[in-house]
Amino acid sequence: MSHTVVLVRGARTVAGGGGGCCSGDVRPFDEGGGEHRHAPPPDEVAELYRALRAALPADVSVEVVSPSNWLWLLPVLLSGGRRRGLRGPALLRSVREGMAVSSLLVDGAVLSSGRLPSPREAVAAVQSELALQ
Repeated sequence: MSHTVVLVRGARTVAGGGGGCCSGDVRPFDEGGGEHRHAPPPDEVAELYRALRAALPADVSVEVVSPSNWLWLLPVLLSGGRRRGLRGPALLRSVREGMAVSSLLVDGAVLSSGRLPSPREAVAAVQSELALQ
C-alpha cells in the first residue's frame, strides 16, 4: 500500500507597498535598481518537504497543498479519518484540524495542526505513524 504525506501550507508573507521583494526598488539590478540584495526568506514548508522526501521511501507520496484547495483536501481527510474509525464529532474535529494552515497529515491522520514541526520532528513523527500501519 502506498502512503501519502500532506503538508498544508500556511499563508505566505507578502511584500509591503513598494512592490519589490521587501518594498525595495522594483527596477532590475542591471538597470540601476540599486545594490539591494539579500537571501530570500526561509520557507519552512520547502525545508520540511526536502527532509521528508530524503527520509521516506519512494512509494510514499509527499504533497504540498494550500488550505484553499479544500476540494482536494476534504476527501483526503474524510476518507483517512473514516479508515481510522473516526465518526461524528471526532471525524469533524479531525477534518477541521487538518484543514488548518501549517498542518502535517499522513494518510488523512492529522499529526500536527496550526504549526509545522521542525524537519527532524516531522520525519520522526511520519516514520512512527507509517510504522504503526
